[in-house]
Amino acid sequence: MTYRAVILFASFISMSALAQAGECVTSQTLGVWENPFAGHREDLTKLEIKEICNAHTVPHIQVKAYTACAPRDCTWGRSIAHQSNDTSLEVGYNTFFARRTVTVSINGKRMDATVYDDFHDPRKANTKRSFVLWRK
Repeated sequence: MTYRAVILFASFISMSALAQAGECVTSQTLGVWENPFAGHREDLTKLEIKEICNAHTVPHIQVKAYTACAPRDCTWGRSIAHQSNDTSLEVGYNTFFARRTVTVSINGKRMDATVYDDFHDPRKANTKRSFVLWRK
């Protein structure tokens, strides 16, 4: 094994030990957050944020994002979040049309979410959209 592989393996073992020891990820962002005012196509309608903590993986936060579609909401899928602190995180999604980055932060009883759309087509301008979500 190379030096890098040994370090990676040792890190994985120590993180698995943390998960088994009960030291899971904590965050005020965990839960289901909904946007009651979504209605336009591609509005962020819901975020499902949960911790993954078991003996088979490194503890992390997983986010599933939903957008307004018909007849039911579409999803960008699940992705692993990068936690800034206990009240904010950032998560990225590679969709068919764009690389989308969602940043969220808790502001009192609500969650402020910003979606940055980095379109694959250089003719389309990148966008930034903001949404307010409430815990379900």
